[in-house]
Amino acid sequence: MSRSVEALAKATQQRRKHAESAVEKALKQARASQQPVSVASIARAAGVSTDFIYRHPALRPQVEDLRRSRRAPVSGAVHDPDTEAAVSTLVRRLSQQLATERRKHRQEVAQLQGALAAAHGELLALRRQLER
Repeated sequence: MSRSVEALAKATQQRRKHAESAVEKALKQARASQQPVSVASIARAAGVSTDFIYRHPALRPQVEDLRRSRRAPVSGAVHDPDTEAAVSTLVRRLSQQLATERRKHRQEVAQLQGALAAAHGELLALRRQLER
């Protein structure tokens, strides 16, 4: 490897280590406080991009674990199996309706494209008749 490539690789490695340590420091501060945590807030505190955290295999799980542990409990929310089943059924029914509508719209578009192609053919035939 040339010296310039080695220097670039070394600088990249140092920048990455610096960013990792900044994120770890921000995580440590976030653990000490009781504020809600998000990837964006940790990235902002560390001075790195959110993409850096999302792509980092070790830091992302730490941020997500801390975020989940800080999630505010929903007051009065009880996990009712009947409610969850109703929501699941509703989602399934709406998904089926959406699929049906999508299929219907595709058929309509196909019919309209066929009619448009026929109209173009007729126009072409009329133009040729006028030219004669």
